[in-house]
Amino acid sequence: MATIGQPLQSPESGWQRIDDRHELIVYTGSSWSKPASSDLYNGTAMLASTNDSTVRFTFKGTKIRLIGAQYTTGSSDISVIIDGVVEKTTQNAGLVYQVLTYEKLGLINKVHTVEIKNNQNANIWIDAIDIDSSGEFGATGLYKTLVFHADQYKYINGTNWATLMNTIPTENDYKEFGIDDITTIPEDMWMKLVGEIEFCYYTTDSRVSNASFNIETEPFTLEEEWADKDIEVLYYTDDPNATESVVTIETDPFTLAEEWEDKEIKIIEYTDDPNQTESTITIETEPFTLYDELGDSVDVLYYTDDPSKTSAELNITANYSPLDELEGDFDVVTWTNDEEVIAGNRDMMLTYDALPFEQLIVQPTDIALYGDVKKVVATKVTENSPEGILRMAASFDSGLTWKTYRFNKWLDLDIQDTTLFKRKGMNLDTLNAIPEKDLIALTRIAYYFDSSKHYENSYSLDEVKMVVDAPRHAVEFRDMSLQLLNTTATIDLTFSGNKLTGVLDDTDQGKVKYRVLLNGKTYYPADGNFTRLAASPFNIELNIDERNVNFGVENTLKVEFQDYWGAVDSREIKFIGSYSGLMFMDESGDFLSDTFGGILKKLDYGVIIAGQTTLTKKVRIKNLLGYAVDHVYLEMDKKFETDGVEVQLSRQADPFLPIDYLTYGLIQPEDSIDFYIRIATDIHAKPNPNGNFEMKVTADRV
Repeated sequence: MATIGQPLQSPESGWQRIDDRHELIVYTGSSWSKPASSDLYNGTAMLASTNDSTVRFTFKGTKIRLIGAQYTTGSSDISVIIDGVVEKTTQNAGLVYQVLTYEKLGLINKVHTVEIKNNQNANIWIDAIDIDSSGEFGATGLYKTLVFHADQYKYINGTNWATLMNTIPTENDYKEFGIDDITTIPEDMWMKLVGEIEFCYYTTDSRVSNASFNIETEPFTLEEEWADKDIEVLYYTDDPNATESVVTIETDPFTLAEEWEDKEIKIIEYTDDPNQTESTITIETEPFTLYDELGDSVDVLYYTDDPSKTSAELNITANYSPLDELEGDFDVVTWTNDEEVIAGNRDMMLTYDALPFEQLIVQPTDIALYGDVKKVVATKVTENSPEGILRMAASFDSGLTWKTYRFNKWLDLDIQDTTLFKRKGMNLDTLNAIPEKDLIALTRIAYYFDSSKHYENSYSLDEVKMVVDAPRHAVEFRDMSLQLLNTTATIDLTFSGNKLTGVLDDTDQGKVKYRVLLNGKTYYPADGNFTRLAASPFNIELNIDERNVNFGVENTLKVEFQDYWGAVDSREIKFIGSYSGLMFMDESGDFLSDTFGGILKKLDYGVIIAGQTTLTKKVRIKNLLGYAVDHVYLEMDKKFETDGVEVQLSRQADPFLPIDYLTYGLIQPEDSIDFYIRIATDIHAKPNPNGNFEMKVTADRV
């Protein structure tokens, strides 16, 4: 982000640029000229050199920047007056074009009147004006808003909503009670307005014909808003050639099987092809047999218009034995002439193969789990095909109710209805593919086997196992008693240079999570919740934004932390709000610059006579980064050099040993080093009123 005194050749993100020749900028005074140069924005600028020179304009927005030029002949006394409030700036410094000479942030989002006055007979440059990207340059008049809620017109009175006395607001109501900027209303105020609200907008700006409002909400989808609602899409066009419209709606993935579940469907085909006599529709289903669909008996009706046909044949291939026709118990009578068997020396053996009836197997007790189920893994013994049927169902309430997983969700299933169980129960692949989030609280599994005479092979289930994420080293056996041991998590914190570092640990190696509050308000995570559980020990490194810190007074940083079992503890750190970085300070302890390089205070050497050397001033550099640095390098910024004037550095005051740059080794957090500065001039040095020099420092993080 640009700072005062830096070149800014194009507007930064969130800004828009207005050129100096804009028709709504009013220049008054006797000395305005229009210089042209490729060094200027859009090649032009406005230049005046007398103290009667003023610039006036209006804009609607929250921030403004003045882009000009600076030089040693520039004015050092320029007033920027916004809505009657006067602030000062200067354009007297080393030559820089398109330089940021003034900035004002945090204004109320309303129309502002700006006047820029030159108070000296010196040069003032107007090259461009930057305002916020959503602002309006040249806006005039009032802009006021009232909120209509619960059949009442409301406005802000202090920290509460107030209601207008008039049932219909008058013009004076808008002027007296209207809200200038609704973006300044905090979220907790909006939360008090339950139900629908309307924004009522008033302006005296004759150019405004409509108003728009940007409302920031929690993320949502149209699916959430339109759930269980019928919607209509109305399309309008004045294009006489348009004969149809297309609306594309993105949905979650689904199948026709999911949509047509337990429904009868009709497929109607239309064609204008006179040669087409039939149509074919292919539907992919799960494997099945005719027996599954037709049952134990079926009539086959045969029709043909072939006059040569006198009979019909139907061939059916089935796994069949004549023994299938025998109902009830029966005896098997054998005969043999084997002498060994007759003599009793060897037993007579009868070997037969049989298939069991369909079976429903219900787990009688809950699955013993000691952690969260990550996955269910089921395997079978053989890969024979075709094979019998295996279907499964799951219970989450110890067998009171049962469910099957279809179309990525759990559906109720009556397992006593074996026909329904066989048709809608889960197969092996479905069970193995269920995601972790849908296995929470699983207690039992039921199985349906059908290895009937209509299948060539039986179905052999090898095993069903649970993959469980259990806490480690949390259970210990002593004296035949079970004890669950849990140690409260611990935290070791350090705060330095507006940086919070530390280690969150748990001696039983359980998972941990935390959140940070600054001065009683949620700071991290921003939603106020704890972070996700993470394995311990967990390193914490968090930079504290200085914009949230109260400078010069005590601040409270509170870290709340929690282990896997829910045990909560906290630690507090109190600190005085300050800057962060490698900070320059004078010998009285005052900061000379802020975190971002902005000038807070200057070393003032007063008037220097050519040929003289100034007194020595001590400067301190303090490590407020929060970590150690090495290879510290100090030097003067070369762009501020002036002929005949030399800024000299020294490690010591007496004797002063001038050098162009200084280097230092390791500097720990909160440590500081002192060095000394003086200015030496020769007799031929040219006058330079308000001359400036700047120092810069670099270092490597250890």
